[in-house]
Amino acid sequence: MTPAARRRRPAAPPAKRYDGPPPAAQPAPSCNYGNPRCGARPARPYPCGPMCDEHQPAATHPFYRRPQ
Repeated sequence: MTPAARRRRPAAPPAKRYDGPPPAAQPAPSCNYGNPRCGARPARPYPCGPMCDEHQPAATHPFYRRPQ
């Protein structure tokens, strides 16, 4: 082994990847109905926005039937 090879440092381990701080916990969505907003929690996601059980869209009520 040559003197230069003996002086060479061992390879450093690869640097750890930093993805930034952990994401903050997002609060549960609130009801998006009315002006001012209802704001009830919990709310379910719908295409028209999050709604509580009282304000859910009419087409999703359990008793809804499509007209024939």
